[in-house]
Amino acid sequence: MPVSHSVYAVYGVVVAPPGAAALDSALDTQSQRPGSGNPDDARVQLFTVGDEEHVILATGYVKLEPNEYRAAPSLTIGARWGATLREYVDNLGLLVHSGPCWFFVHDLS
Repeated sequence: MPVSHSVYAVYGVVVAPPGAAALDSALDTQSQRPGSGNPDDARVQLFTVGDEEHVILATGYVKLEPNEYRAAPSLTIGARWGATLREYVDNLGLLVHSGPCWFFVHDLS
């Protein structure tokens, strides 16, 4: 059985796991506009690590390819990303464990 690795730099907050299905439902209510390419046009996305052991709400991410590296200071943050995260966390009544900041997520599937 083949194993797939993905690595992401994710700007977001780690929240107490309320269940990914509940968050998926809440995030689906965001306006269904396509990405504008404007880094300040924040859209909240859900990342889970492990079997929902860690849940991250993120407004920005970068996929890192195999054998690629990035300097952490080169990862930019949109002006509205933090405010958008706080708004979602407050509206959903979530407990923030960490962030907002950049997290490195290794997905193994």
